[in-house]
Amino acid sequence: MTIGELSQRLRRADFLDGLGIYVGAHEVALAHVAKRFFRVALRNAATFPLPTVDRTAERRQALAQAVTTFAREHRVDTRRAYLCVPRAAAAFNRVILPAAAKENLAQVLDYELERLVPLPRDQVYFDFSVRDIGEDRLEVLLMCIPREVVRSHLEALEDAFVRPRGIILASTAIADYLAFCRGDTVAPIALLLGGADGVELALLRGGRLVASQLLPPNRGTVPAELSRSLARQLADGLVSPDDVQLYRWEFSNGSGPVLPALGEGDLVGLAAGRLEAPPALFETAEPALLPAVGAALGAVREGTVPVNLLPAEGRRGYEEGLSLTTVVLVALAGVLLLLWGGSALVKDALLQRQVREQLETLQPQVREAKALQDEIADLRKQINVLDPGHERRVTVLLKELADIIPPDAYLTALNLRGDRLTLDGFARSASDLITALEKSKHYKNVSFTSPTTRTGDKDRFSLVAEIEK
Repeated sequence: MTIGELSQRLRRADFLDGLGIYVGAHEVALAHVAKRFFRVALRNAATFPLPTVDRTAERRQALAQAVTTFAREHRVDTRRAYLCVPRAAAAFNRVILPAAAKENLAQVLDYELERLVPLPRDQVYFDFSVRDIGEDRLEVLLMCIPREVVRSHLEALEDAFVRPRGIILASTAIADYLAFCRGDTVAPIALLLGGADGVELALLRGGRLVASQLLPPNRGTVPAELSRSLARQLADGLVSPDDVQLYRWEFSNGSGPVLPALGEGDLVGLAAGRLEAPPALFETAEPALLPAVGAALGAVREGTVPVNLLPAEGRRGYEEGLSLTTVVLVALAGVLLLLWGGSALVKDALLQRQVREQLETLQPQVREAKALQDEIADLRKQINVLDPGHERRVTVLLKELADIIPPDAYLTALNLRGDRLTLDGFARSASDLITALEKSKHYKNVSFTSPTTRTGDKDRFSLVAEIEK
């Protein structure tokens, strides 16, 4: 083992407990995974029945009671929990963007979200996976989930004093489980996952989700249909059929479609020698437990698929794994504890933990104060623009715009700050508008700030220009 490999391995050393929570249509599955340095063990797992989704209040109460009972009986530390939901709860969209959008991809997607998803921005949680398709284009797999879908889950977990650090999908949780058991996070794999709401066919390459298709139950049980869908995904993902390993799993426990015998079906057996667990936990495992185990692995930093639908502001900060320096310090601290008792070190660790918790509590207030400072700065700039000394200049610029913009175009937003003008609107040809502005003696360096989109017979544009002094 090289020094680099040893350092990388030491960085993954942790002393953590993780709780995975998979909420299905009729049950909730819970898994408790403990990580002690390099050893990872499944300590406890259980499933509890839930009322149907139309009985909202009863379902919320049953979910909170199940989590509370499981955590109390098994003394589970619930500070690191991941919530896992079925694929049917999410919507996917594939978007092609220019490569220049990669620098601020999250902002571009946030700006275009309402055009890509039939819901208002404030009603959606989203995440994305991106890959290059040539030198000048990106393919983005956009994953969205309505906030209303998981709101009752989060409220029930709040009732149980649990705040998840992430929201993931069943397919990504199972992919994390497979990567951990196989010890391979790069090789392409395909997942055939059957549930009461349909059959998901997902493709992962290089540790990232590159495709996910939800087939109706009547189509998901036809081998020919599945083969065609998989062939299309492999072709789009530039993956050879000889290089991909197919795995199948059924969540429905007999109540949903029966999958054809395609690929590897013994996913539980892959854990042998990798994930420590009492034999009874796997011998009598319910189908819904597997995504809960994958979610728990993600909670202890053993997940590899970078998907988290919970917004960054909703995630709790947490301590990273032990670094090489920390490992050495832990060893020295052990020697000191043997020599001098270690009471002072224990008190210091408690004080550090208290300080970290207080810092986490103050973070929202710090962000709010910074937002107010930014707002004050923007208002001051606007006041400067409205100063009487600038009236004549603004009038000239607005008259020039009125002469340049063609009659078949209109603006939805105009912002003039200092020597910078931003315009949003619709035009029959957005590129012609840039040419007209460049010819003006008052404007220069005109460029788009986001990709144009076609709406009817007009281009929707957003551009910026500098004011000639």
